Amino acid sequence: MRLIRLSFILLLLCIMNIQAQNSISINDAVRSAIENNIELQKRKNELNKNESILSEAGRIPNPTFSYSREDLKLNNSKFGEWIASGSVPLNFLWERWSNVESNAQSLEAAKLLLENSIQTVSVQVMNSYLNYHFLSLLTEELNSVLDKINKVAETARQRVKQGDIPEYELQRILLEVAKFNAEIKRVEIDKANSHSELKLLTGLKKMNISTEGFSITPVSLSSDELIKSAYQNRKDLKAMDMLIESEKAFLAHNKLKIIPNISLTAGYKKQADNFSGSVMLLSFEIPLFKRNQLEIELSENELNTLIFQRKYLTEQIQEEVRNSLTKYLQYKELYENNKFLQPLLLFSSSAYSYEQGEKSLVEFLDGLNAYIDALMLSKDLELNYLKSFFELQKAAALNPVNEIK
Repeated sequence: MRLIRLSFILLLLCIMNIQAQNSISINDAVRSAIENNIELQKRKNELNKNESILSEAGRIPNPTFSYSREDLKLNNSKFGEWIASGSVPLNFLWERWSNVESNAQSLEAAKLLLENSIQTVSVQVMNSYLNYHFLSLLTEELNSVLDKINKVAETARQRVKQGDIPEYELQRILLEVAKFNAEIKRVEIDKANSHSELKLLTGLKKMNISTEGFSITPVSLSSDELIKSAYQNRKDLKAMDMLIESEKAFLAHNKLKIIPNISLTAGYKKQADNFSGSVMLLSFEIPLFKRNQLEIELSENELNTLIFQRKYLTEQIQEEVRNSLTKYLQYKELYENNKFLQPLLLFSSSAYSYEQGEKSLVEFLDGLNAYIDALMLSKDLELNYLKSFFELQKAAALNPVNEIK
């Protein structure tokens, strides 16, 4: 008998260990999303595209080879010549560097935008993970309390049979059981939706989340300090600066194209009378009409648009940081003031007293509703406190945005 009991305990420990190993932490979920998220894959493809464009911009244009031959006859006289030559455009000598610089800045902007997207997806994953985590805890606690409510209902049935309480009191308790069951089903639906969202974000088909709690380091910086941090570290703002520099280089590149196309040809010529020698040809366009005006105007307009967008972005960042800080501080205060709530004690005390006949039905229902309200408030405040922390971290670019203990 002892051997069977020991084997059962060992088996149970093994199962718990396997489940712990298969569960993923919030940081594991973020790392999986960075590897598998569809939106991030699109960003990475855009980055690869920019790398190819930069590589192409640095290439030297191909030279052109030409060969011509003439064989002429007049009566018994013969005359002819052949020319072999090669030509190369010269404009790349001064146009190439500005084009390379423009595409290099554009590539750096793409890298920064990818990092910004990673931070955005990280916050989305952490919020989704927290939703699923707290809904799982809420489901477990509500189901455990449901068992106790069912016991109270069974006690009420016995008391009705004994004539201690009226039938109405039993029906009133059964109504609360039905309402409680409906609330559990609602929470379970929200939990399933959150689980589906988390799977889509992370790219994982199956997952068991960790049941461990969360620990964060409170933010103690002022609004001005957070805005300064955002200006220094926000990836989207840095990317905007890179795009502006890229467009400035591209504008310089378009202005250099005012110089007409110039090509140099060099070759060798030989005639039938054995006259031979080198030939040279320099050709260029005369810029009477087209001087790249359209491309210059479009580039100037794009540069002005980017400068305007940067100004708007800085104002948006200010408001985002201030709003996130206000939200964070409010939830932090509410959470700290209410984190010592013990909702289960409210219900346990009320249920026990009712079963013992020490409390009336009204007092029991009041205890039950107070428990539900306190439980929802407790979980909601903690969830929103953590979410507001992540949002503030991202808005102010406080590193690391995707780490939590």
